[in-house]
Amino acid sequence: MIVRESVPEKQPEFNFSIIAPPERIVFFDIETTGLSRKNAAIYLIGVVIYDGAAWKVRQFFAESLYDEQQLLESFAEVIGSRKKKGRVVLVSFNGDAFDIPFIQVAMQQYGMSGRALFDGTVSIDLLKRVRPFKNLLGLCDCKLKTVERLFGIEREDKYNGGELIYVYEEYLRLSRIVKGSPEDNHLNIKLKAALLETLLLHNAEDIADMPLIMGVYGYGELANGGFDVTESGIEQYELSGVSKKVWNICARLEIPLPGGIYSETNGMTLSVGEEDPELLNLTAEVYEGELKYFFADYKNYYYLPAEDCAVHKSVGEFVDRKSRRQATASTCYQKKTGVFVPQPEPVLTPVFYRDSKKGQQYGELTKIFRGNDNKADTELTKRYILAVVNRIM
Repeated sequence: MIVRESVPEKQPEFNFSIIAPPERIVFFDIETTGLSRKNAAIYLIGVVIYDGAAWKVRQFFAESLYDEQQLLESFAEVIGSRKKKGRVVLVSFNGDAFDIPFIQVAMQQYGMSGRALFDGTVSIDLLKRVRPFKNLLGLCDCKLKTVERLFGIEREDKYNGGELIYVYEEYLRLSRIVKGSPEDNHLNIKLKAALLETLLLHNAEDIADMPLIMGVYGYGELANGGFDVTESGIEQYELSGVSKKVWNICARLEIPLPGGIYSETNGMTLSVGEEDPELLNLTAEVYEGELKYFFADYKNYYYLPAEDCAVHKSVGEFVDRKSRRQATASTCYQKKTGVFVPQPEPVLTPVFYRDSKKGQQYGELTKIFRGNDNKADTELTKRYILAVVNRIM
């Protein structure tokens, strides 16, 4: 087995303490001879660990397939040493579906307990973190190399894991024929060394780049409410000679977002990172006028055409039969004049519509701004932001 250690030139700027003390975080990735957990072997395991001063890469490489057990034991030692410091956080890219199950099956084949190794650990699969936001981020796919480009990372490695299977097979073939003196095998030894560097480089960039793309963790945290509302107020501005009002909200994110966000939908505009990667801004167009509130149990209402509204039958019984008719789902409403904002879901209740219940939902701003000081309800404002965020994501 070959053990290779190195210090990446670029160290991550992410605030890992949000997740756990850096000493308890392990980034890892495996390289295998195939996709089948039962028929393929692990020939390389790479980790990135923090030594108190910097993040370092450590790789365990199988010079032959007989080294697989030693690789697994070395990986287990890394995890075990971190467990002494507390609960270990394992960070991977597709590790939940591939790396962790693969390691567990391989360990079982050698009488080792893969379940025990991963017990008491927390897994963060960065692929799961980025996949829900693929379209929002404008990604063509969710491969690690594609996500890396979002952070401006360009690789030296040009291979994928599948292609490297054949590289490793050639490395093993050369290992079997390299015999005798170095002079007799000069070309084979040189080629074998080049293949080793190719295999190590791919894995090293995989794991060294993972700490650099931890910003994708922030998208999930945003969708889970990882922000604090800092400002909320009504603003008026002129646009093409027309005066408009908007509800303007600012919030500070717990984790800055790479690439930012910009989305416009039904009178609501959300942006992140235009000026500051930690700053979220949401504006909602204010509608002042008359909207409709629809009753759900329309069979218990009469519609009054002259008044253009619905009344409960307990009241409508006193109205002349010629002036009333049975309400339908589309005519069972009351009108209200007020100040409203669009909303993607019923955060502000009751819910109002312009024409029908199939249209855009609105809520009254008085639900947000109330009291003598007209101060915004921060908790309700946060729920409104979350509704918009989850709609566009």
